[in-house]
Amino acid sequence: MMVHQLIPSFGGKDASGQAALHLQFVLRRMGLYGELYADEVKDGLTSLAQPASRLVPAQDDLVLYHHGIGSGMSARLMHLRCRRGVIYHNISPVEVYRDTGLAEHLAAGRAQLAAMARHVELAVGVSDFNSAELTEAGYRNVHTVPLFVEPARFQRSAADGRLLARLQGAGPVLMTVSRVLPHKRFEDLIALHRQVLRLRPSAKLLLVGGYAEGEAYYRKLKALSRGLAGVHFLGRLSHAELVAAYRAGTVFVSMSEHEGFGVPLIEAMAAELPVLAFAAAAVPETLGGHGIAFTQKNYPLLAELAVELTENVSLRAPILEGQSSRLKELSAEATQRRLEAALQSLTPPVVTAKRTPTRKKKPHVAVLVQRFGEVSGGAERLAEMVAERLLPHFKLTVLTTCAKDHLSWKNEFPAGPQTVGPFHVLRFPTVRPRNLPSFNALSRKMFGTAQDRVSEERWVAEQGPVVPELLRHLSTEQARYDAFIGFTYLYAPMALGLPMVASRALVVPTAHDEPPFAFDIFADVFERPRALLCLTPEELALIHRRFPRHARARVVGAGVDLTRGVASRFGKTYGQHRPYLLYVGRIEEGKNLAELLRFHRALLDRDPEAPDLLFAGSGGMRIEGPRVRMLGRISEEDKRDGLAGAVAAVIPSRFESLSLLALEAFSQGTPILVNGASDVLVGQANRSGAGRTYANADEFAEASRALASERKALRPHALAFAREHTWDKVVAIYREELGLIIRN
Repeated sequence: MMVHQLIPSFGGKDASGQAALHLQFVLRRMGLYGELYADEVKDGLTSLAQPASRLVPAQDDLVLYHHGIGSGMSARLMHLRCRRGVIYHNISPVEVYRDTGLAEHLAAGRAQLAAMARHVELAVGVSDFNSAELTEAGYRNVHTVPLFVEPARFQRSAADGRLLARLQGAGPVLMTVSRVLPHKRFEDLIALHRQVLRLRPSAKLLLVGGYAEGEAYYRKLKALSRGLAGVHFLGRLSHAELVAAYRAGTVFVSMSEHEGFGVPLIEAMAAELPVLAFAAAAVPETLGGHGIAFTQKNYPLLAELAVELTENVSLRAPILEGQSSRLKELSAEATQRRLEAALQSLTPPVVTAKRTPTRKKKPHVAVLVQRFGEVSGGAERLAEMVAERLLPHFKLTVLTTCAKDHLSWKNEFPAGPQTVGPFHVLRFPTVRPRNLPSFNALSRKMFGTAQDRVSEERWVAEQGPVVPELLRHLSTEQARYDAFIGFTYLYAPMALGLPMVASRALVVPTAHDEPPFAFDIFADVFERPRALLCLTPEELALIHRRFPRHARARVVGAGVDLTRGVASRFGKTYGQHRPYLLYVGRIEEGKNLAELLRFHRALLDRDPEAPDLLFAGSGGMRIEGPRVRMLGRISEEDKRDGLAGAVAAVIPSRFESLSLLALEAFSQGTPILVNGASDVLVGQANRSGAGRTYANADEFAEASRALASERKALRPHALAFAREHTWDKVVAIYREELGLIIRN
């Protein structure tokens, strides 16, 4: 069954939208899949939420509706033929908006909340305060599932450095985060700041949150702050800017008159900022006895306290320590435990199917990879080679997409079960193509800057492939498999699907030191599986630096076929009678081929007798230049023959977890010429003793000349290294690790 969520409005900065995405993240960890549906999708997030009109749940699906103030979606929920639940964040008391014209709207929202009580099976409040309101409204099966933050996203390293430098000051620096609304009582913050300025003229007040220039309330606040030093209305900020504001602050202050939970309070805790908050509604519950909650808005006294919290280490330190302990109670793991209890309370409970330990002769193993069969690509090729050698020992099913081209994810293979060579393959269709120009623009905007979960989930969805039927299969059919092997951390099926089966999964991450590797959304891929099977020591070291809490890991590598090629046959087949360098792989910009072409042209300018440059593979990049040949896709036999006769295999990529081409070249006694910017490639060249590296055109020319003269001397080193990487050794490790999963 699926667990879908229905939201009146979904946007990057909407509290309910962020809560829904966080719950979806937790549900994946529970092995449950579902999608988000909204009446309004904002901020270009159509890859994350679908129009509510498309929601057609199965009868046993559960739809959780995030109740909105007076939203017409409550009626939509009542007409769905499925199991129903309500998630209640908060509706401010009518009296807070008595003079704003919204009181009637709020009253209608509360009436809707009460009207749904008899028609839903589950009610969830994000705080005990909200749960009490649900009980009062007539709901019976009521559970509290608190919201959470991910502390790693609020470390100082995540802050926008330039904004942090601009906002910091001698202090105190008071700050708050909220939409600029009357019940948030920004005028009280300005009154407090006025008192702090009397004690410390260098004080600042940072007001973070969306506002409209023309709103009466905003104009009132601007008038109140006129003439006051250090008041900054910062508006809506990106995540890195938000972290900068938190980290620039010395005290977080909330004057809000009504809070159903208060996510900024725990974000401030995660940013190591003392919290000083008016004890309204759920605020004391959120603080959990930590931070400082006050019941009277005595501005002179609060100003003195803010100064003390800024300057008095003996007061500040224990408060920060207590807040840190409180964060452990407001973690994703704690939320998951609460949500599991809530779903177990249903009749029948919402649970994932449990696997019965197998007694079959051949355990059933699923291989998860984004493309399979008739595709070129290192990770996909590795998945095929590993699967081929596991076939004698396991029943295998390959779970993949209908796509052949990873740039567009266009469905080219038929959906459903197929036989591909010796493999049983289940293909699932992609539901949206990749718009490469817009995706590249999004990547340029995001890379190198810390992001929130909404932005990272959007990037993964835009990167694709988006394959909801595959994720549904992992959720509903996982009990039919005894174990899983997932290849490549980067793509959506792994980022979103692996957490559902992590307890029975091996991951072959093929991790590179590339910009998306910095995204926290991939933490579950590295931290939650049973084991990581890395390809080189450099890859394992890279993973350990980025995700020090990673799952148990070991370097497995890949095997290589020692069948010898025939160099003369290649020369005859392709009419190649001059010395040549050979590249085999995807023909695309991401493989750094443009630089290789430039360096080769510079080499020819210096030495007209230098080797030709041959490219074998498929892709959309245009390859041209003097003494450059494009061969297209070639057979495995032709590849062996070509490598056997090459001066060297050239590998220009900066991002590699292991080069299969390097191993294949070594198996033919051929050295490698590799990009020195890749630690992995440098490691393979150095450990083999059969490679040269380059960092610029001069080094490329020098290394090419050296390899031409040293090739014969390097041949024994290349062959010896290849013989150390046999498939027997690799398969033995896979069988050992799979056995640990299957027996348990």
